[in-house]
Amino acid sequence: MDREPFVDETAAAAYLAVTTRFVRDLRRAGRIPAHPLGCGGKCRVWRYRISELENALCDLPATPAVSSDSRSKSERSVVGGAGR
Repeated sequence: MDREPFVDETAAAAYLAVTTRFVRDLRRAGRIPAHPLGCGGKCRVWRYRISELENALCDLPATPAVSSDSRSKSERSVVGGAGR
């Protein structure tokens, strides 16, 4: 039986058409499965299986889009530079 190969973060991001940072954020949040390689202490090398990513993303609940107007007044003033 052939086993599906692991892919790195860059290949996973390319397959999903997202950034590597987004893949990393999903992994850290526990929203996608990832496999640590050769970790003694803090793991810095992770691998993914495309089929597991597909299954995980199909199972994620839809997240409503957040408009920029949903930020608080203080957040808008910091971002926009108002109130200086």
